[in-house]
Amino acid sequence: MPTIENEKKEGAKSFALQDVDIDKVEAHHINIGDDFSEVKPNGLCILAICVVMSGTLMFGADTTLFGAIQAVPSFVNRFCVGDYGTAAECGLADCEAQLKSNPLCAGLSDGDACCATVRANNDDWVNIFLMMGNFLLYFGAAWGALLLGPFIAERWGRRLPIFIGCLIAILGCVFQAYLNFGSKEVFLTARFVLGFGAGTALCILPMYNAEVAVPQWRGITGGLFQFFVVCSGFTAVFLTKFITNYQIILMIPAFAAIIPLVGVFTIPESPRFVMQKHGYEKGFAILQKMRGSDCTHEAQAIWEALEAEKNTKKLSYAQLFTIPSTRKRVLIAIIFQIVQQFSGVNMILGYFGTLMGSVAPDFDPFTASIIYQACFVVGSFIGVAGLDF
Repeated sequence: MPTIENEKKEGAKSFALQDVDIDKVEAHHINIGDDFSEVKPNGLCILAICVVMSGTLMFGADTTLFGAIQAVPSFVNRFCVGDYGTAAECGLADCEAQLKSNPLCAGLSDGDACCATVRANNDDWVNIFLMMGNFLLYFGAAWGALLLGPFIAERWGRRLPIFIGCLIAILGCVFQAYLNFGSKEVFLTARFVLGFGAGTALCILPMYNAEVAVPQWRGITGGLFQFFVVCSGFTAVFLTKFITNYQIILMIPAFAAIIPLVGVFTIPESPRFVMQKHGYEKGFAILQKMRGSDCTHEAQAIWEALEAEKNTKKLSYAQLFTIPSTRKRVLIAIIFQIVQQFSGVNMILGYFGTLMGSVAPDFDPFTASIIYQACFVVGSFIGVAGLDF
């Protein structure tokens, strides 16, 4: 066990909730982090970060493909025709005839654009099937992130929930693509399962990254998390321009999930988790394996933080809003997330193929989706590049 300075021990005691001062607690951790600019990563550390980033590929593909696939004829034929209208009402037949007779197509120049508009105005298709397909993915992700991911991570480590989440997501992809048995209810249930698996893994990936990355890399690797999400989204929609089989398209998130599913067996458990559950020496040994320089001071800081947390009483949900210093921070975080959604970005992603049929039916929806995703990539790159400046 490391030698912990007396003043640090005394400082830890002040973390008790009844006298908690959040600003002092934060300052303690900031001062600890400032001491380790010379800590060097090694190949194992870099590999662990790469596995984390590979996990974002699954999420990026999940959130973009459903919007793009709405313009894929084989998908529309499989899930729209019969359940939500005729082939003509789903925008797959009689396009030239509808161009001349359907008032929705007034002013359009060709039959394909007319069919895209007709499909976009099929209320049952859009407001029932597509809406539920989008909603259930995010609903499942929320429950996976709230329930299964944290539950496993706190008891059995960070790698296991990543593995289980990826496995569940792959099963969800298989059922939505190949084992839906001709049932839209099974397909929609599979959307929930896919989201649940993705949420289970993705709530742990940033945690694991923060616990294995060298301190000076934690900021930029956190930014790279979002960068790789949009890169995977760009890659996924690019592929939909050339793949006509909707089942293969729906399996793209599963292909991406295989990388972290296997990758977790090539990296060690979180040193912080091991130190918390099995003591300083075992945690230090793992941390040293992931560093290219001596990490004694970093390990001591982790241990001191864990000791301080033992003396910190956990906040209830009510106390998040009744303690002034925490209420301010919680409200800022909540409002930021709400305002971010007001941009409409997830709505656009989730209905992209349909939206194009409404606002620009003459423009190729796959090309438009690629351009849209490319803007995300450029914006995220600029954000990451300027993150530590």
